[in-house]
Amino acid sequence: MTLPRRSRLRGVTLIELLVTLAVVAILLTLGVGAFRTLIANAKMTNAANSLIGHLQFARSEAVKRNRRVEVCPSEDGRTCSDTPPVFWQGGYIVAVVNEEGGLVSPVLRRVDGEAMRGVTVGSGSIEGFIYLPDGTARPDGMVSGTQWAIKICDPGDDERIRQVAVNAMGRTYVQCNDPSLYTCPASCP
Repeated sequence: MTLPRRSRLRGVTLIELLVTLAVVAILLTLGVGAFRTLIANAKMTNAANSLIGHLQFARSEAVKRNRRVEVCPSEDGRTCSDTPPVFWQGGYIVAVVNEEGGLVSPVLRRVDGEAMRGVTVGSGSIEGFIYLPDGTARPDGMVSGTQWAIKICDPGDDERIRQVAVNAMGRTYVQCNDPSLYTCPASCP
């Protein structure tokens, strides 16, 4: 009579488990850093695209209504903030401008500060953009020049910049995504 052969139990040793945990920890560390960069880029791209969309909407409304339409930073969603230096991360509005230069109520579009959270948006002395009935643009608070810009920055990284440009003809575009490839400001506000 033969005795049954004892099978060897298979399992994971403590050393194997520790090595696996160390590899997972290293991969997570690398992944979280890349994920943070991805989130920061997405916030800035979202802010730039939202701003461009609203500037284009204002231009089309000015032509359609045959009236001046203004896009300006606003803290309360009803009036323009006009204290330089002007920052747009508190939100902005799109509104028709009456003959006296005041805003007509109700506001056409309003973007609250939540949409701009996590970015710094500065335009220096430009208090907003006014689109004329022919579709051309001029900055409110600054008269000279043929092109103006609003900088969108990552507060945690001065190298990461988006710059939304508006030219005198009313066209809007992102002027720089990568400071090494385009003419871009060296730092953010």
